[in-house]
Amino acid sequence: MPSAALNKFHTSLTSAKVLMAFHSVATPASGDLKFVEQTCLKAAIAAAVGCWEGYLEAALREFVSKTRVLAQRRAWSLIAQFEFIVDKLAADLNTPNWDKTRDLLLTVTGMDPYASWVWSPKYANPTDTKTYFDGILKVRHAFAHGFNIPGDVPGLLVPGVLDTTYSQDALDCIMFFATKTDELLEHELMHRHDCKTGWT
Repeated sequence: MPSAALNKFHTSLTSAKVLMAFHSVATPASGDLKFVEQTCLKAAIAAAVGCWEGYLEAALREFVSKTRVLAQRRAWSLIAQFEFIVDKLAADLNTPNWDKTRDLLLTVTGMDPYASWVWSPKYANPTDTKTYFDGILKVRHAFAHGFNIPGDVPGLLVPGVLDTTYSQDALDCIMFFATKTDELLEHELMHRHDCKTGWT
């Protein structure tokens, strides 16, 4: 069963899908359809990355609150301090790339997602998946800061230019990361923390 954080992620990701749907719609704001397309696709990816970041923040807090229920009362003050630290770490996560996210998961949960983070529709190993995933973050960074899309982003048909196939793949990849991470965290809850019902 998915976490509340993943359910919210799925709902939030709809905003990115809506933005993608408008990539070929003319607008009175600009008659340049190529500009409209690129703006919508960049915004869709930026929204999806924002959903990923929101998922991580919420999932880690949810994970800690589930483990707290089983903690001994005499450790309560340490648990409260740990929850405060997790809140701070989650709030400070402003670029949820592969390395920062992996480090955060290791720090908070002790779980290393490395071997499981393989987006198999496109890649056969974590290294290639990491390169692709971090490229998505480069696109988001460029859009958020008014830069051009870097030419070295893997998966683009034309370097520096977004297309609908890449954008859909980016959303699918982010969906994979959220879903896989949620499954891994639930496994940790059930097997390391003895939360028999997982997220429920």
